[in-house]
Amino acid sequence: HFHGVEVPNDQDGVPYITQPPIKPGETYAYEFTVPNAGSHMYHSHHNATDQVGRGLLGGFVIEPRTKTADDKFDREYVWISNDALGGFTINGHGFPAVVPVVVAQGETVRVRFMNEGNMMHPWHSHGYRMKVVARDGYPLEGAAFDCDTLGVNPGERWDVNITADRLGIWAFHCHILPHVEGADGMFGMVTALIVVPTKEDV
Repeated sequence: HFHGVEVPNDQDGVPYITQPPIKPGETYAYEFTVPNAGSHMYHSHHNATDQVGRGLLGGFVIEPRTKTADDKFDREYVWISNDALGGFTINGHGFPAVVPVVVAQGETVRVRFMNEGNMMHPWHSHGYRMKVVARDGYPLEGAAFDCDTLGVNPGERWDVNITADRLGIWAFHCHILPHVEGADGMFGMVTALIVVPTKEDV
């Protein structure tokens, strides 16, 4: 299922509703013209609690034909949260095995939050505000807003821009604290925003 992509009905990927299931040993090629830009996802829609929890998911980013001022950024980071069989993870990993968001001073990074889990996660950036520019693939344009904590519900996608004007290593985590900290320290949904001096340092 291409979550958020306005595909033809027979390409929607829901077994027994829009198409037969893909059985073991079989293949199926999805082919369609993408109609709507934005940050989208794909995931299994068969035994989804098990299959999505085991990682049968991913980001599906469609670039717009015409870019607005909010679409201008120097680098991007797809951030998929999950809280099922693998525990509390960002892109399939829990702290300290997560990949940090690294950006050079003066650059703008686009973070594409995607929630493939079963719980809402309020993502909190230490030291930096986020400019929220799109929800579920739809540009917010004049309704864009700033925050340092952004709740992302299951199935939602939010795009934020962060302009890095100060060097340092900043915590970036879910603010449901049992998802990130325990008696033995940090785990799960914690990463870092690392601002380095030059592009060559990234």
